[in-house]
Amino acid sequence: MTEVTPRTKLSSNTFGLAVNEMLASASTGGEDGQSTASTSDEDGQSAAPQKKTLNKTGSTQTTQVFFMIGCQRSGSNWLRTMLSEREDLIAPHPPHIMRDFMPRLEKYGDLTEQRNLKVLIDHVCAFVERNQVQWLDLHSRPMKFNHAAILMEVIITIECFHFKEKLIAKEEGREVVFNEKVDNPYYLVAIFDAIMGAMTKANGKKIWMCKSMGMSQFHDLLLSFYGKERLRYIYLVRDPRDVCLSFMKTPVGDCHPYAIAKKWAKLQNFAFRIMHETPDLIHHIFYEEVLSNKERQVAKVIKFMGARSVCRSMRRGSVVAIKSNNDVVSGAKKGREAVLACHLSYQFKNLGRGDSFTKGQFKKWAKEMSDKDLVVVESVALKEMQLLGYEPGLILTKDDCIDFTEELQEKCSAANKTLIEKMNADLAISNPKDLQRRKIQAAVLEKTTMEHFNGEFVKKFSIDVDGALESIDSIQNDKGFQRLLNSEFDFQNWPANASKAGFQPDKEVQERFEVQEKQKLKLKGGLTITFAAASQGGYYPSERDKANQDAYIAGAPVSDAKRTLFLKKKKSGILFAVFDGHGPSGAECARHARAYVEENFVNVMKHDRLKKGLDQSIHVSSILETSYHDASSYLEKGGGGVNGSHSGTTATSLFVTKDFLHTANVGDSRCLLIEPNLHGKPSVVALTVDHTPDREDEIKRIEAHGGIVMSSDQYDNNDLTYNGLDPNFQQKRIWSKSGKWPGTAFTRSIGDAVAKKLGVSADPECANFSMPTSNAMFVLGSDGVFDFVPDEEVGGIVQKYADDPEKACRELVGKAWNRWCDNEERSDDITVIVGHVKHLSRGILGNVQRQFTRRVGL
Repeated sequence: MTEVTPRTKLSSNTFGLAVNEMLASASTGGEDGQSTASTSDEDGQSAAPQKKTLNKTGSTQTTQVFFMIGCQRSGSNWLRTMLSEREDLIAPHPPHIMRDFMPRLEKYGDLTEQRNLKVLIDHVCAFVERNQVQWLDLHSRPMKFNHAAILMEVIITIECFHFKEKLIAKEEGREVVFNEKVDNPYYLVAIFDAIMGAMTKANGKKIWMCKSMGMSQFHDLLLSFYGKERLRYIYLVRDPRDVCLSFMKTPVGDCHPYAIAKKWAKLQNFAFRIMHETPDLIHHIFYEEVLSNKERQVAKVIKFMGARSVCRSMRRGSVVAIKSNNDVVSGAKKGREAVLACHLSYQFKNLGRGDSFTKGQFKKWAKEMSDKDLVVVESVALKEMQLLGYEPGLILTKDDCIDFTEELQEKCSAANKTLIEKMNADLAISNPKDLQRRKIQAAVLEKTTMEHFNGEFVKKFSIDVDGALESIDSIQNDKGFQRLLNSEFDFQNWPANASKAGFQPDKEVQERFEVQEKQKLKLKGGLTITFAAASQGGYYPSERDKANQDAYIAGAPVSDAKRTLFLKKKKSGILFAVFDGHGPSGAECARHARAYVEENFVNVMKHDRLKKGLDQSIHVSSILETSYHDASSYLEKGGGGVNGSHSGTTATSLFVTKDFLHTANVGDSRCLLIEPNLHGKPSVVALTVDHTPDREDEIKRIEAHGGIVMSSDQYDNNDLTYNGLDPNFQQKRIWSKSGKWPGTAFTRSIGDAVAKKLGVSADPECANFSMPTSNAMFVLGSDGVFDFVPDEEVGGIVQKYADDPEKACRELVGKAWNRWCDNEERSDDITVIVGHVKHLSRGILGNVQRQFTRRVGL
């Protein structure tokens, strides 16, 4: 074999110039008399009829859409799984809707007839639902498309498309004439777009990428449909000899080197044409360069795709933590897309292996491909190989190429067919389930228009564009359950039957729930405090085993330094607190802060006699403030082995004495005082004020330290007035002028060393309130409660269970959980403490006891 020389590395400019030069010479026909940019698809089918490209998009949306193009067996699934780790992107395994339905469109007839359109939607949805690698929603449930929603989306999209088309035609002084053969493909791409949009929405993402590598053949259709503003391509290139070798080893697609090389060359020519005509829409990447430095190459693709943004499931997070590019790459092998596919078929086996498989992937053909097969591949694809910089191994000039006569081509096709039959026979033995999945999906393509998967939809459902516009939002937002009312659900026994209130099975919710049952403590001065606490670990669809990052102190007694007549120390106060951790080490931060604050506060207080009046308020506030500062410094310096640079915790404390309620707060957890009303709603007073970027005084401090306050979308667009794709919810956050960090939704915390540089403070706001003269109740909770259960409703629930704080805790947690799932399709960690404060009876016995207490100095 001739010595193999390394592939010449081409820069983007060099590659682009080479493509332009080749296409310029080919514009009048290639050397074989055929245009180099063929309009045939991967299987030799005719591509979509070409239509005049519009200079305005026909789509109703503005977000960009991404198509990975090139050829299969080029590492496309590997790249797909890495990009799928991007927070805002969904890139499911492709069912090849356009490739497989475009040649079959004729059987569906005129798609302006709604019945015909409904049959096509029914078949396409069934085809995707039976994909070889199953599509899942955010909650890992198999995707079941809402056919009516897809129909509405298609009707609206086509209406907008034709409206714009008519405007453009009017400007150009021409009439628009309907042509079924031309317009039907637009209905198919509208269905495709609606399905990709439904998958994106069902996973809480913002953008999607289709990895159907042959979509380059539909460039005219896609450009006309999406426009230059939205359409983008990621062109993945691999040496055709390695592509051929991979196909020949893998039970998928063609098996003969001639057929494989022919398809590879066609697909490169489709991509060349896109690069020549619309170079700004395409980013090319070589598989060999990904092998040598995947972090760098993936970073380039991510940059091409634009700024990463906060998706729906992240928007209420205390911290927006955008993964580093290296984390995107390294997380792929354990990501959902890789885990889903790697055990299903031989063709996906490398997805779960990480870096180990890359070592032997470079130029495998030089070691493993026979000279006979090598000559075939290089004879077919020599021109495209040389353009891409791949040096031939045996074929040095065009004269060395095999002359593929019509007879020889027929022999190669017959051999390919025989090899495919053998491949399927072997697959039936080695992996019958894989073969069965493929057959089940392929069977959908053979259905007649009289055969339906959702007959009710095809036969009975119909809607016009006005009805679609009116109904689309409500039907798309159906999550499969409704916000539950007390009459429908027994929240007081949470987490019983929790699966009805959210997305997780009962057992999973129950395993992540803890309750501190009702306790009763007596305080010096005749007060009795009955309290309970509950904490529910949150539901994070992509991280279902994520540790509960909340912690709490429920009833830490502080004894008076002075002993009583009976040589016993009386409880002078009781400490309660809630800590809501955040960031990579949030759970550890919350637990360390809890231990630090409790130990410091209790140890200091037990050696100091509790003062009275104003002195008590100053004394307690000073101890709490010192405890908070010390705990924050401990975490910021990495105390306990905890990385407190980008992690920390809120802290809301309540110290109850016979005369006062003392509070200290950093962050957005909260403390309420509830005074019951037997004849109506209770009085609810917030004893703390949340520290968020909505407070003007907090904003001034942040800006004075060089921070910026705006939403994530506003930061990405450098525009304070920008409302983004989610105008009803724009969470203000703190950002640096030098980069998109730290993204905190709070302005004070314990820990968070990096955020401290931008003015995030550990200084607690301390307040002191006189003890109510009548019985009262208090609540401490993380924002997991208060984000969706208003203060007044919290007060009503606590009053309802005046004799049982544990039931109040359970109901508050259950209601908050249900509303999180209803609004966000996830749930934050939820922690709540409920306490009832009762004064000693005012009867004769009570007065005698009080007099005795005063006399002996209790």
